Amino acid sequence: MPPLWSRRALTRASASAGRAAPDRPAGPPSAAPAGSRRLAAGFFERFPAFYDTSETSSFPWRLNLRHEAIFTEHDDLFPGARVLDIASHDGRWSMAALEAGAASVIGVEARPELVDRAVDTLRRLDVDEARFRFVAGDAFEVLAREEPQVDVVLCLGFLYHTLRHNELFTRIRRTGARHLLLDTEIHRGTEPVVRLADEHVDRQGNAVADEFSYGDTVLTGRPTLAALDLLARTQGFAVERLSDWDGLLRDNPEADQVRDYRIGRRATLRLRRA
Repeated sequence: MPPLWSRRALTRASASAGRAAPDRPAGPPSAAPAGSRRLAAGFFERFPAFYDTSETSSFPWRLNLRHEAIFTEHDDLFPGARVLDIASHDGRWSMAALEAGAASVIGVEARPELVDRAVDTLRRLDVDEARFRFVAGDAFEVLAREEPQVDVVLCLGFLYHTLRHNELFTRIRRTGARHLLLDTEIHRGTEPVVRLADEHVDRQGNAVADEFSYGDTVLTGRPTLAALDLLARTQGFAVERLSDWDGLLRDNPEADQVRDYRIGRRATLRLRRA
C-alpha cells in the first residue's frame, strides 16, 4: 500500500500550484522516465461513441489523457470493485471503470438526457446490464436517499460545480468507500481557501439548479489543494497522491485542450479512507 502523502508534500504541491509560472502542473515533478508516459492508443479510440454523446469537452487528447491520469494510473483499484460515479454525465467514466474490471457501477446524473445516452451507449457496447445502473437526479438527494455501499467513488469534474463540499464528502464517506478518485479544478494558492464563482445552469457542463440556488445561477467553489486536504481529513479521508500530469504532458507535448492541467488549475487526486 503506497504511503499517504505527508502534510509537507501537500504544502509543496500547493505552493507549486500557487506560483504564477506557466506550464506547471499541480504536484511534484514527474519521477517517470522520459518517454514512458507517451500515449499510443487511448481508451476513447477503442470507444469512440463517447465523442458524440456529449457537448462537454469531448476533445480526443483531453479525454484520453484524463483516462490515463484517472484509470491507468490507478488500475489497482478497479478489479472486482463496486463503483459509484458521481455526476456520471454520458457514462464515459462508468464505462472506463467497467472496462478496468469493476464488478458494477452506479452512475448518478442530474440531466435525464445524459442518463438516457449513457444507458443507450452501454447497451450498444453489449455491456451486461446487471453491471450498471444509472439514476437521474440531484447527486446529494440520490445519495442521501439510497446510501449506496461501494468500494470506490469517482468524483470527476463535479466538486467545483458546487459549494456544498462538506456535504459531498459526508455522502461519500457514508458509502463505505475505501478509495476516492477526484478530478477537479482547483484554486492556485497555498492557504486552505475556496474561491467562489457563479455558474449559469443552462450549459450542459455546468451545475444544475438545486434548493439553495436562486434563478438560473448556482454558487460554486474551487478549493486549493490545502483546502481539499482539510476537507478530506475532516471526513476521514487522506490524500494518497496526485496523478502524474507532469509526466503525461511532458511526453505528449502536442496534446491540446488541457491547459487547465498544464498550468496547475486542475488536478487528479487519489484519496483513501484514513
